[in-house]
Amino acid sequence: MMKGRRSTSTTLSLLLIIFLLSAIHHGFVFVGAISETLRLQLVHKYSPHLNGRIGSLMNKTEIEIIKELHLRDMIRHQMSFPNRDHDQITRRKVSEKSSIEMPLHSGFDLLSGLYWVEVKIGTPPRSFMLAADTGSDLTWINCVYGGTLRKENKPEMLKRKTKRVFRADLSLTFKPVPCSHDMCKLGLSHMNSDDKCPTPLSPCRYIYSYLGGNVVEGFFGYDTITAPLTIGSTTLPNVTIGCTESTIKPLEGDGVLGLGFGDFSFTETIVAYKFAGKFSYCLMNHRSHASVLSYLTFGADNQTIRRSMKYTELVMRESPNNFYGVKVVGISIGGSLLNIPSQVWDIKRGAGVILDSGSTNTWLALPAYKAVMAEMTKALSKYKSVVIDGIPFEFCFKATGFNESSVPRLAFHFADGGRFQPPVRNFVLNAYATDESVKCLGFVPADGEQSIIGNQMQQNVLWELDILRGTVGFAPSSCTLD
Repeated sequence: MMKGRRSTSTTLSLLLIIFLLSAIHHGFVFVGAISETLRLQLVHKYSPHLNGRIGSLMNKTEIEIIKELHLRDMIRHQMSFPNRDHDQITRRKVSEKSSIEMPLHSGFDLLSGLYWVEVKIGTPPRSFMLAADTGSDLTWINCVYGGTLRKENKPEMLKRKTKRVFRADLSLTFKPVPCSHDMCKLGLSHMNSDDKCPTPLSPCRYIYSYLGGNVVEGFFGYDTITAPLTIGSTTLPNVTIGCTESTIKPLEGDGVLGLGFGDFSFTETIVAYKFAGKFSYCLMNHRSHASVLSYLTFGADNQTIRRSMKYTELVMRESPNNFYGVKVVGISIGGSLLNIPSQVWDIKRGAGVILDSGSTNTWLALPAYKAVMAEMTKALSKYKSVVIDGIPFEFCFKATGFNESSVPRLAFHFADGGRFQPPVRNFVLNAYATDESVKCLGFVPADGEQSIIGNQMQQNVLWELDILRGTVGFAPSSCTLD
């Protein structure tokens, strides 16, 4: 009997060694309980939790905020199509069951996004606030590295953001990606890797040149991210990180946590190999009380709310720029489908609908926008219209006697029969923070053919993106831990 146990134990040990060797070969060795959840806190820019860390807008009026959010969206959409004159490529697999959860902080940044997570990078670990962005593959931070940064730029970067600049040369676990490596030449090309290689050991560089006038420049490296588990923490080694050394237009935050699914992205590197190939998030209302916090979760989320989730197909490889697409086939208002041409929903030809946590507003392709606005304004015609200069919303009205029941329900219909019906408050928005006297329909006409469900429309809904199964789940939620 003892001999049989010894044989079984030896076999299990050999299997464990083989697994670890395979993990080491692929660069993924994780510390932490396999059944834990990685949860990052999500915080909005307006949240007092940030204490001005990324430039709070609490002292601005709602109208000013609406204008700036719209400007940020327009610049962001330009960023999705970098300047082709500079030969740049647009930004943008996934399994063991485990999960991480990160608190989401609500935030605003002219170029990066609204919701922020705090992560620790390097050895010893240092904390940084990164914009959670489903529209970006590259995870990057403001950074200096003694071996590569031009001397004339280093003092300027350190002076500008001394407390939030990652000193890559001081991290014991940071390793630059050489420009001679195939990873630079091929694997990172979708993240704008530069094909110039002065010496075999020179770092693999990137330059983003955007139509909005911003240029972000740096180089690729690997480092360790330390993330909180439900109990304790875990270290995630060899994560691809962009060390951004200079920007023409300084950003308010520390960088971006890229939640896109491209090769070597955080999602592909970490979520696919350790956390069951899925992540979920819930965006609280950006005017929520300071005590309200929500989370970005990597892996299986055990919230009871998931039992009531509806699922639809998650379109990834077909969507332009590697965005997370959904197969919408129509929009209904008050239960009646609107007359919108079918080509508006064809994601393969560059149209269709994407989910984007980095865009504020919901942008609809012009045929869809006109149909939605015509039906909604007709339903709200009993309210007196108001013109507010400088904001992107076409229809605002005095809300005297307003009740949500007077607004017909809006629904996005999916090809597989499901539908997403957002709360009325997600698209009938207050024009002023101090009162509800004036409201606006929160839809914006898209410049191109692609429609975007922005973070305002996604609020108070738990979203689960399963990369392995190719599904997106959604369910109403208070965005607090259940």
